[in-house]
Amino acid sequence: MEKPVETLEGWYCMHLLWSIETSKWRQLPADTKQARVQQFQKLLQQYSDQEAQGQGSHYLFNVSGHKGDLGLMILRETLDELNEIELELAKLPLFDCLKRGRSYVSVTEVGTYTGKPKSEKGWAYVNKHLKPELPQKPYICFYPMSKLRVPGANWYTLTYEQRQQYMHDHGVVGRTYAGKIWQYITGSIGLDDYEWGVTLFADTPLMFKKIIAEMRYYEASSVYGEFPYFVIGTHLDFEQLDHFFLSGWEA
Repeated sequence: MEKPVETLEGWYCMHLLWSIETSKWRQLPADTKQARVQQFQKLLQQYSDQEAQGQGSHYLFNVSGHKGDLGLMILRETLDELNEIELELAKLPLFDCLKRGRSYVSVTEVGTYTGKPKSEKGWAYVNKHLKPELPQKPYICFYPMSKLRVPGANWYTLTYEQRQQYMHDHGVVGRTYAGKIWQYITGSIGLDDYEWGVTLFADTPLMFKKIIAEMRYYEASSVYGEFPYFVIGTHLDFEQLDHFFLSGWEA
């Protein structure tokens, strides 16, 4: 048996998508809509307060395309807390008009192909990815991925050294996008349908296309990678929520 790579884990992560049921939403009186949005904002403020105390993080976004309308990436120390958040959201009257779409469950992960950190600075870098404060950048891209297990392209039969080299090459490309892309890897083997989740943040969505296209020419992706779908969107803050719900879906 080939040697597995050791991984370091941190917070549990959930990506959630909803679609607005516009026929239900448009039938509500204006003051009811306003009250429901305010209840949601109050809950989001609680999440922000927890984030300020280092107890998790979240990112709310407007989904681009027809895969959904509203998206939420949320991180907590335990899976139980994420389940409680799902229930909190489902109980809000606003979500009577939202239809659940895709979801993805994972846990923040850092691999050790380059070895474990050997300094306080190194551990500080790793911990920022295991227990991150998600960057409130304008754009988000999320996609699950797996390594192939097919004859002639089975990642799990490669030697440790081969996998280490492929991941090193991948990392070299990623580092050229420092300051342009903020990347978070979450592991999902045994937690969801694919093996990892990748979440990228950027100041311009063009960066998503650039980095993913470049990485596809390296064997870790070109031979051994499977990428079933992509979700992108734009950040939603408190002020934008009013416009999103009270103006954007009225026509």
